[in-house]
Amino acid sequence: MNIKLQQLKYLVSVVDHGSISAASVALGIAQPAISRRLSDLETELGAQLLIRRSTGVVPTETGKGFLDHARAVLRQLDRAERDLAMARGVAPDDVRFIVPPALSRFVAAPLVRAVRTDYPNIRLTCIETHWDDARRRMEDGQGDLALVTNGHLFANCEAMPCLRDRIYFGGAVTADLHGDAPIALSDIAPHPLIMPSRRYLIRRMLDDLATREGLSLLIAHEIDSGALVESFLEEGLGFTISIWQSFFAGVARGQMFARPIAVPALDRTLTIVTQRPEHRTPAAATVRRYLQDRLGALHRAGILRGTMLPD
Repeated sequence: MNIKLQQLKYLVSVVDHGSISAASVALGIAQPAISRRLSDLETELGAQLLIRRSTGVVPTETGKGFLDHARAVLRQLDRAERDLAMARGVAPDDVRFIVPPALSRFVAAPLVRAVRTDYPNIRLTCIETHWDDARRRMEDGQGDLALVTNGHLFANCEAMPCLRDRIYFGGAVTADLHGDAPIALSDIAPHPLIMPSRRYLIRRMLDDLATREGLSLLIAHEIDSGALVESFLEEGLGFTISIWQSFFAGVARGQMFARPIAVPALDRTLTIVTQRPEHRTPAAATVRRYLQDRLGALHRAGILRGTMLPD
């Protein structure tokens, strides 16, 4: 077969962007040129890879399988180019670190500072995003390292459990809701909740749990912005269910409470996710060690609660 790398890049870009026109803008290549290269690729393979619609394109089942191989080839080429550049000393070794909003403020900047101080040739880029997007990026090879809940669910990656912690119910202190005593989900149900959409893993977990318990939760506000949720909590517009770090600053000021959910027990496993060893760069392995050190420091400071797990 006479498959060209350019065709693989076009295919991946079109699928990622959802249409040939969007990929054309991103790549700076005319649409007819992209369409022609993709048609040539399908002819070369003797198979249809894309279903073309007025609303965009989606891969066929055959296309999905071939797309996995195309991504793998492009990842290997990208790493080879970076390794050569590093050997010549002309480019830094990039590491893309994915972190959720609730943890980014405690992890990202200190991690960048520590790595840059000891390894000036490692360029660490931090990407703040939600769980589903983190999963997509890691599985597609667009991330080197991620700090997420339940990373063992990511395909084709390696997840290392770091911390076992509870999930908390909290918000602004009121006459009847305060302190840190455990609380049952049934006692939470009557109170207005400020929660993210079902794009977020914690919302899906909570909805599933409430259904199993036969409870109807009162979702007063559905907000995906962590900063906006915090402002709603401060104004007393409701309460939320989240990890301890979401409440840390407010509890420290004496303005918020955070109570672990005890009945039924609702907890999480915090994991560090990397690419598999054969795809993991030495720089990513180095940053992972620094991330482990940072998590240990946060646990000792009380910012992370729960039980640290052995390596």
